[in-house]
Amino acid sequence: MRVIECEFSHYAVHPGHGRRYVPFAYLSTKPVLTFNRPKCFALYMRKKNPRFVPWTRTFRRIHRKTTTDRVTRRRAARAVKVERAYVGADLAQIKELRKERVDRSAKGKAIRAEMAERKAAHK
Repeated sequence: MRVIECEFSHYAVHPGHGRRYVPFAYLSTKPVLTFNRPKCFALYMRKKNPRFVPWTRTFRRIHRKTTTDRVTRRRAARAVKVERAYVGADLAQIKELRKERVDRSAKGKAIRAEMAERKAAHK
């Protein structure tokens, strides 16, 4: 059993379904045209272009309506931070300043913890 493609909509036509049409004086290698349903046949006979009929596979492929055609975007690599010296401060000096800031913040945390203990003791 062979599944044939509709001449107009390009959807599958399963055995025992659809309509076959042989145009008069049709000189081609494929003289028998198969249509999915009467709607497709009528539009073909009216010489409608399937590229402009929104429900056809041709239209959907041209206008990128199917999810299979979409390519997922690659994620950009995360920027790696590199420590560098700049004008007015060399790298050793910058690291020293950062260390002082960390020490200060640790000192602040210790003071806040001590104050919290005192408040708890008063209550």
